[in-house]
Amino acid sequence: MKALGVRYEVHAETSSFTTTWAARLPRLIADSQPDLVIINLGANEMSNVDPAAHAPAIKRIVKAIAPRPCVWVSPPSWGPDTGITDVIRESSAPCRFFDSDRLVKGPIPRQKDGIHPSAEGGALWADAFWTWLLHEHDASGVGPDGSTQPWLLRPGPAGEHTPLVPYVTHTAL
Repeated sequence: MKALGVRYEVHAETSSFTTTWAARLPRLIADSQPDLVIINLGANEMSNVDPAAHAPAIKRIVKAIAPRPCVWVSPPSWGPDTGITDVIRESSAPCRFFDSDRLVKGPIPRQKDGIHPSAEGGALWADAFWTWLLHEHDASGVGPDGSTQPWLLRPGPAGEHTPLVPYVTHTAL
């Protein structure tokens, strides 16, 4: 991004969740006024027994970003996924969805914990995302409403937000 003259900020927190970011993201967006928002949340929720319960938080995050272009980068699976990736996939529209497990070629090398990408794995993941982002960037920068957006993205393909395995919302009686 630096090579393209793009200003960027990174807001990260160890061991955070979609639910915690749903509360703080509106303020960050209001303060920084980004042209593009890239989100990578969900890795800490992969073993959640009720991933559908996180759909409202994901939708609040996306609502806070609108109308800016955004991409939700799914966490690369580090173990069995109980459904959070598909909940994110379905709930993150109109943000684009980057499916790390499908769009990164080959396994992502991990640190000794078997969870976090190693330096090599992080570079592989970042390179795959950057290549995808540049391909999906609409260089015209002119939105459907005529507004100018430097990081406008192409519309996603049909099915980009269709879960691979439908999830069930649990309702208390």
